[in-house]
Amino acid sequence: MIETDAMRKGAGDGTLVADMPFDVGVASFTRADLVFLGVDHAQISYEVWAYLNNPTATAATERTPENGYAGRFIIFGHGGCYGDDGHCLVPSGPPDPFDLRPRHPLTPTDKSINVTRALRRLIEGGHGLTTVTLVTVAVTPRRRDRKPSDDLFHFDGVELRSYLSDVEPDAVEELA
Repeated sequence: MIETDAMRKGAGDGTLVADMPFDVGVASFTRADLVFLGVDHAQISYEVWAYLNNPTATAATERTPENGYAGRFIIFGHGGCYGDDGHCLVPSGPPDPFDLRPRHPLTPTDKSINVTRALRRLIEGGHGLTTVTLVTVAVTPRRRDRKPSDDLFHFDGVELRSYLSDVEPDAVEELA
């Protein structure tokens, strides 16, 4: 896992860049996902765009395969806390094994982006994965108020997970 502390600020507002090497020699996979762990969803809604091998991507970068765009996920945020003192505090530590209540609604979640096609394009072009650029944009009710934000996307880290099915290598050729 690449923790958020190991990432650097990108070229524009709301951008983070993670060094994430994935060698061309490890090209046998049927699916690849960027998995974001411990994503906070307590504030307003936002979306995160992922670009592969484009460390200069910003909110103004066109979301096309040529620019390394790999996909996005959206967080439907809670909009802040309006309850009584302690209402929005997520319990820490492991839950009691006999507590049958559902998790606290603000417990951080995990999100993923299927980056199979984008990663295949890189590999077929003779390149490996070097960086993942994440662009966070606030999703507000009025489109003109939507803009990049450094204050919304809080998470523990990101992983690239690749999967190999039991029908390899035939499935790889058919999926390409």
